[in-house]
Amino acid sequence: MKLNKEKLDALCALDDASLWREIRRIASSHGLTLPENTPPASEMKRLREAVNGGARMNLSEAMKIINNQRRGNH
Repeated sequence: MKLNKEKLDALCALDDASLWREIRRIASSHGLTLPENTPPASEMKRLREAVNGGARMNLSEAMKIINNQRRGNH
């Protein structure tokens, strides 16, 4: 999956519920199932910061957050 800064910016600008729907759609296209319920605002903030944290993107942190949600560990 190729990352595009403009697309990431647009995704991160979405409200929490819309962003989570997009994350679930992307995950589903790669064979992953995520919970339907939007994670708490604090987790969504951490996710946004991990992928859109300025010059330094932390994809491993973003995946950790996603995996925690998948396992039900909030």
